[in-house]
Amino acid sequence: MEERKEIVNKHISKGMKAEKAAAIAGFSRSGYYYKPNGKKPGKRPSVYTKKKNGNLVKNTQVVEEIKKILKPDFIDYGYDKVKAELITQGFIINRKKVYRLMKQHNLLNPVHFRGKISKKYVKYSQPYPAFPLQFVEIDIKYIYISGENKNAYLITILDVFNREALARILSYSMKSTQVIELLDELIIKYLQPADLLNKNITVTIRSDNGSQFASKMVREHLNKNQIEQEFIKPATPQQNGYIESFHATVEKLVCQKFEFDDIKHAQRVFEKFFETYNNKRILKCLLNKSPKEFKNEWENGKIEVVYKIKTKKQIFFFREKQNIEPVPFPYRRFSKGYSEDNKLFYNKYN
Repeated sequence: MEERKEIVNKHISKGMKAEKAAAIAGFSRSGYYYKPNGKKPGKRPSVYTKKKNGNLVKNTQVVEEIKKILKPDFIDYGYDKVKAELITQGFIINRKKVYRLMKQHNLLNPVHFRGKISKKYVKYSQPYPAFPLQFVEIDIKYIYISGENKNAYLITILDVFNREALARILSYSMKSTQVIELLDELIIKYLQPADLLNKNITVTIRSDNGSQFASKMVREHLNKNQIEQEFIKPATPQQNGYIESFHATVEKLVCQKFEFDDIKHAQRVFEKFFETYNNKRILKCLLNKSPKEFKNEWENGKIEVVYKIKTKKQIFFFREKQNIEPVPFPYRRFSKGYSEDNKLFYNKYN
């Protein structure tokens, strides 16, 4: 090693760059600069993983379990979510080990580097619901049907509280009558069983300014069913951020992976996707629960939510693990910040 470093020094003294000189000597630039610190080398990674029942399992078996977790369609978990699933299966394992195993076996998602963009952020409001169905977002996404060389329209209604996709339609046309049909599905399947009107809980639906949502027919239908409607400001999709994020997931997990022969083929694929998304695909923001599992845990009193006024974020936590007093949520439609009625609804619902 010392002899090779002398060779590198000789070339560097003649003006050659260290990286090129080290390559000539047969080792890396970092190897040239390395200096032993006199300490013992670090502990080698273990080849076993412990389970909650005390058994030791080979890491090769853990890798097989990871592959099973990632195998189903529409599952694109990173190492954090995989760790949560392994813990659910009884493994005692941390995120560093999961990352190492997934990296060694090329199971990590590809990293997409984004260039730095200098931009001025606009001020915008986001919904902060205190419970399910209080605030929903609706939007349309184009779905390309390659077999027929044209776009279909996917319209989805998303519950902001637990990110559940409540109702959807995939069709070649998207008229006000179809929006009303979707709203009726929302009302019959979710709002009426929840008995929100008798609980004096206001339901608000947010959308962009598309003609389907702004039509007189849709506005009258919402008013008739006592659902408040609001529109985002022009050119501000971030104000509809939850449904936009959902559509990004649709793009990544469905549109980029499937080519559709016809509309019926697309409908079958999306039927499977929505089933997986609502019931199986865990979300980190939902304490590593799927939307429906999270909602069930919340309804059973196992999960609490607080509103962080400074950061303007919702924080979910398990009640048995924290001792935090829930605070009233600011009611967006009142300029004074808090609504006495909203405090009452929040306390009644909990």
